[in-house]
Amino acid sequence: MRKARIAHVITRLSAGGAQENTFHTVRLADRDRYEVDLIAGPPTGAEGHIENAVRAAGIPIHREETLVRMPSLINDLKARWNLIHRFRERRYDIVHTHTSKAGIIGRIAASRAGVPHIVHTPHGNIFQGYFSAPVTAAFVAMERYAARRTDRIIELTAGGIEEHLALGIGRREQYRVIFSGIDLAPYETARAQRDATREALNIPPGAIAVGGVGRLERIKGFTYFVEAARQLGDRLPEMLFFHAGDGALADSLTRDAAPLGDRFRFLGRRGDVPMLMAAFDLLVVPSINEGMGRVVLEAGAAGTPVVASRVGGLPDVVDDGVTGQLVPAQDPRALADAIAGFAEDAEGRVRMGAAARAKVVPHYGLENMVRQIEALYEDLLDEDPTDRRG
Repeated sequence: MRKARIAHVITRLSAGGAQENTFHTVRLADRDRYEVDLIAGPPTGAEGHIENAVRAAGIPIHREETLVRMPSLINDLKARWNLIHRFRERRYDIVHTHTSKAGIIGRIAASRAGVPHIVHTPHGNIFQGYFSAPVTAAFVAMERYAARRTDRIIELTAGGIEEHLALGIGRREQYRVIFSGIDLAPYETARAQRDATREALNIPPGAIAVGGVGRLERIKGFTYFVEAARQLGDRLPEMLFFHAGDGALADSLTRDAAPLGDRFRFLGRRGDVPMLMAAFDLLVVPSINEGMGRVVLEAGAAGTPVVASRVGGLPDVVDDGVTGQLVPAQDPRALADAIAGFAEDAEGRVRMGAAARAKVVPHYGLENMVRQIEALYEDLLDEDPTDRRG
């Protein structure tokens, strides 16, 4: 049987869940069945990138310099033309695009190039908290247009499907739910070394460590985490707060947290997230908009409960009152009250952490995710591509 040729297209390989998902889908592909290319725009952004890890895994990055995140008529037209040329030259059987910008340009280019099968994973949406109302409306219109040139749209959660359908993007039969998996292996070691990690972080015995992990960008909502910590400063003097990650808001949030002194520690970009997750007593996910929240799975693998915003796909991965607690987004008071509730209930933290781990392990592993994606590919390859798009 001839190997099927697949192209994965993403705007940039920055440090984030969508990029990790794409990287591991390529890394774990069945090489006996598929020839896989990874096409990406240039790395940009204060949050860093994963390109070194991609190359270390032996995966070439096929650079498309004009495929940039911000709208640019000249670059976007060049990117579309360059992708059309690449798709025709390589004669891909499937083009799989990731995130909104690469998804719109990549799907239009794939359709123009006559690619038989087109798949898109939005990895969330940009319809809330990113742009002004007119720009958002333009993106919705473009997503509707691109959906008519798509065979399958992979959503990370069932809630993501409903959000897109409510905006008239695609038809229900186009959608499939496939979660964004994580590497479960490091969490066994992390759990075993919890005490050593807490000691390395200078967490005193009996202190409660509350953590956040993610990009310091407005959409991730860490402004509300800092405000909640300030509200809890005098109320819970035994509590310490941590954040791992970087981004455009790093300096301003460091200033905002300054009244807490050494009780709020910004750790910057870290390569030991499993160790941190196991060291925390509670993870805070205060997002304004979130496709799924891979950090919730990472916390669950470590046996750590979460407090998360009730937005996007988070209610699909946080069982409210069982594996964590959901609170309204952009509400630091509600966030502070939920954190305080966990601080006062040690048994509840242990119980919910165990429930979170049972939910994640082994169901949300990377291999399971890739098996489901490749099963979708096989279904498409067995179909006649001439009459599916509407």
